Amino acid sequence: MLAPIAVVGTHVARQVARVGALARFSFSAFEAWATLPAAGRRVARRVFLNQLWFTALQAIPLVVTLSSILSFLVISQAVRELGRIGAVELIGTLMVVAIVRELGPLLTALAVAGRSGTAIAAELATNKVMGEVDALEGMGIDPVHYLVLPRFAAAIVSVFSLTILFDAIAIVAGLLAAFANGMSSARYFDIVLASLAFRDAGLTVVKGIVFGTIIGTVPSFHGLGVRRAATEVPIASSQAVVGSILAIFVCSALFVAVS
Repeated sequence: MLAPIAVVGTHVARQVARVGALARFSFSAFEAWATLPAAGRRVARRVFLNQLWFTALQAIPLVVTLSSILSFLVISQAVRELGRIGAVELIGTLMVVAIVRELGPLLTALAVAGRSGTAIAAELATNKVMGEVDALEGMGIDPVHYLVLPRFAAAIVSVFSLTILFDAIAIVAGLLAAFANGMSSARYFDIVLASLAFRDAGLTVVKGIVFGTIIGTVPSFHGLGVRRAATEVPIASSQAVVGSILAIFVCSALFVAVS
């Protein structure tokens, strides 16, 4: 009778230990900012720029497409349905709360996690399997400085920037949807700007930074957690994406609960 309880307890203890290891890994990534030696800054900067190119710039078409379609569909339906009951002014609240504050950061983070989180985990796992991580340690180079820190920084900057882009495109696409349904651009901007507060913008920025931190650390943690088997690379990539998505949703729920 106690066997199932023991199995559950063992699983819970293992997961708690894994979360603790991830927290320590995240702290070491933050700490690497201050301990990066001057000799390694040029290399770290080059890796950071390459990651920024892949994670942010190459993801712009995807983010623009998602934002445009989502905003156009939501605002089109909102103008039609709310217009029937004389509550068109509520589209400002819908735009700010549903898209700018909630769906914008969430969908941006999910897109980056699915696209770049997989690549980060697979790349670092391959480096670990091929012995490149051990080679760096043998030369006295901290793998966190060379492999984790540039990807960590690039993920934060990318998610933050893409979230701002997502919200900006959403507002523009919402304007096109409102105009297509008979609303003037002046009235649309009056309604949206009247609903947009500094707190909403600040919360969006904080979410972008937090979600970027998750995407920068969780895939790196799983990628460097493999041993020597090449079959662990796809497993690490899958665990990285699932873990990142789960953490993003949990943090999003916590933001809703405390805001």
